[in-house]
Amino acid sequence: MTDLSKRDTRGPSERTNHRLLVMSGALGGLIGFTMVIVPLLHLPPGTKPGPFDMLTAPLPLWFAILVALLWGVFLPIISFRWHRVVDEHESRAYRDGALAGYYVVGLGAPVWWFLWRGGVLPALQAEWMYLAMMATCGIVWMWRKYA
Repeated sequence: MTDLSKRDTRGPSERTNHRLLVMSGALGGLIGFTMVIVPLLHLPPGTKPGPFDMLTAPLPLWFAILVALLWGVFLPIISFRWHRVVDEHESRAYRDGALAGYYVVGLGAPVWWFLWRGGVLPALQAEWMYLAMMATCGIVWMWRKYA
């Protein structure tokens, strides 16, 4: 007799969904971890690392190509597969998060640009806009999915 409390009651698409999310998170975590370590290892001797070196320090060519391939080839493959197995509820949560992220960039970038031209802010920083967009997408997705 099987113990039903230990049986996986998720369907195949939900298991695939979770597996793809774990793969994406693991790949993102690996990229994030190496984006901190590799630039620090390639700083000139005697240079003290700054707080934003992981965003601005030059990367070795081999590493830049490797990360670009991982980000530009493997993540889209995982994402495409995820979109095929996700249920309607999570799809709507994802869509709402993406739309909110679009508005962060679509409204935030011009506001920042106008204020830069007026001398109030420094030049537009793509890294900060990207981080704001991704944070917004993730927060709205989690709120819509789990709330």
